[in-house]
Amino acid sequence: MVAQYTFDSNGDPIGVFIPIKDWNQITEKHPDIEDVPEWERTLIDQRLDFIKAHPEQLIPIEDFIAELDRDDEV
Repeated sequence: MVAQYTFDSNGDPIGVFIPIKDWNQITEKHPDIEDVPEWERTLIDQRLDFIKAHPEQLIPIEDFIAELDRDDEV
């Protein structure tokens, strides 16, 4: 998967684009992915703020997807 990032005029990431083929695979495996409750959106925002402050702690998307797949096997 090749993700493309969108940045605002300050250079802060504001969006991510992934190919539709990859998105379709994700939504097939995780059908409720679009039903994100407000508390979870807040948590995501907090984590994004942390990532912005500590980009050295990012992991490749392939590693993240592999981790999700391992969780599905449990």
